[in-house]
Amino acid sequence: MKKALRSQIFAHELASALGLELIGERNCIIKEIVSVSNAVKFGLCFSKKANDGLISGIVIGLENVLAESLIVSENPRLDFCRALSWLIDNGCLEVGNNEGKIHDNTSIAPTAVIEEGVEIGEHTVIEHNVVIHKGTKIGSRCIIRSGTVLGAQGFGFEKNEKGEWERFPHIGGLKIGNNVEIGALNSVCIGAIDDTIIEDGVKTDNLVHIAHNCRVGKNSILTACVELSGGVVLGEGVWMGPNSSTMQKIKIGDYALVGVGSTVTKSVNPNYTVAGNPAKVIKKS
Repeated sequence: MKKALRSQIFAHELASALGLELIGERNCIIKEIVSVSNAVKFGLCFSKKANDGLISGIVIGLENVLAESLIVSENPRLDFCRALSWLIDNGCLEVGNNEGKIHDNTSIAPTAVIEEGVEIGEHTVIEHNVVIHKGTKIGSRCIIRSGTVLGAQGFGFEKNEKGEWERFPHIGGLKIGNNVEIGALNSVCIGAIDDTIIEDGVKTDNLVHIAHNCRVGKNSILTACVELSGGVVLGEGVWMGPNSSTMQKIKIGDYALVGVGSTVTKSVNPNYTVAGNPAKVIKKS
């Protein structure tokens, strides 16, 4: 999914719009939105902590962050939310602006809603009352069961000075591989900046929720009512038991098994079996 700006903005223009101080190159051009882990020249990102080396591009960050162009903020995540909103409101940034393409032999139920800019591969089946938002790419030979919503905005907010919650506009995409089956009444969100990714061969049961920036490794199984919080990474062949859930940003290694009703609060090594609330290791193999 493209995250390039529709029109170029100078770093000093954005800083002025946010009412913040700019340190460094004033005339650095903002051409795209990136995560700090993928920082590049002409990219805008945010950083909540000091760094060892110079960050490329334009960074909204604390005053001790080293960057080519630093927009100084006491709350970088909040001001990054405001920057995205300002860019969207002023027509500089469009979410989900990739060109769509739906293969001729895809089967789409008449009650399904497919927004512009969606890609769907051959021999994929979209059942009744499915909603697929822009920025979603679905591979070949997939099945999307009834009532599922793909590519919706993720749940991201930051509290402002008044104690009110301001939305973090999610601008990433959703990429679903080949031979994937998504059960009925699932919700799978786009990424905040980088994409949410469902790899080849993944199968999900009914009532599964996959939050923004998750990555589900190939041939993994998510049974009924599984919940993956934001930024969770599953390896290959993971099995998640019914009603299990995770804390955000943890990793579950290849071929790990998570027991029924478990709450996973820490990362899990490959081939481990965990269960309970909080989940504990019950088998190593």
